[in-house]
Amino acid sequence: MKKAINDTIQRVLMVPPTHFTYSINPWMNEKIKVDKQKAMEQWNLLKESIEKEGVKVVTLNQVEGQPDMVFACNSGLVHNNKIFLSKYRHKERTGEQKYFAAFYKQLGLQLFGEDYPEFFEGGGDAVFSDKNTLWAGWGGPRTDKKAYDNIRLMGGNDFEIIFCELIDQRFYHLDTCFCPVGENSALWFPPAFSIETREKIKSKLPQAITVSEEDALNFVCNAINIRKKVISPKGVSKQTLEALTCLGYSLEEVEMSEFMKSGGACQCLVMKL
Repeated sequence: MKKAINDTIQRVLMVPPTHFTYSINPWMNEKIKVDKQKAMEQWNLLKESIEKEGVKVVTLNQVEGQPDMVFACNSGLVHNNKIFLSKYRHKERTGEQKYFAAFYKQLGLQLFGEDYPEFFEGGGDAVFSDKNTLWAGWGGPRTDKKAYDNIRLMGGNDFEIIFCELIDQRFYHLDTCFCPVGENSALWFPPAFSIETREKIKSKLPQAITVSEEDALNFVCNAINIRKKVISPKGVSKQTLEALTCLGYSLEEVEMSEFMKSGGACQCLVMKL
């Protein structure tokens, strides 16, 4: 029997927003001002919510001049004590890579991907629902589909890759419109995906919860599922809450306003190890 990854989470990585005074927005080519104190308060509340579920949070100090380093989820993809490192498409984030690589090496993870040319943005576009199933986002502006050829080799072909084509530029990473919940469900926004991908998700995850456009734009899908708890940004609709409750999940909402300014929320801040 397959066991959901979210049922077995023991340790995650987070980067405190010590130098998160502004956020890089590559689409608008501008810097967005962030309330540093409020960002730290929100980050700590999320960290506490995760720790309450019995998950250990390890931290990596943020490097000055690397504001988006707080979005640790994008730094790579972990599988069986191996990590496939990210290669960012936008130059504003390329400076982060060496710090994450050194940290993961210190943790004892086997590193892959350092010399590969394809762009890949880690847990932002790739997520395991169980150890045998990888949901692989592509078609958006960040990750090359070809990158998954090397990720498959890293895993020794021991997991299935389900390609998820993104077609709405507002949802630039898979984790902005899709969050696996348990073994047979997910929070997702169907219009963000191609018709073929929608059919695959409905077939593989028969209890998937469709969120409204309002929920999707409030980053409700950028949530963290730990066993029977879903931790999401504030603003979840009554309909989504009721759907989660019907499946036996409780919801905890955390204010993420400062991180949402740059297009990220709960899941973006957390790297599952």
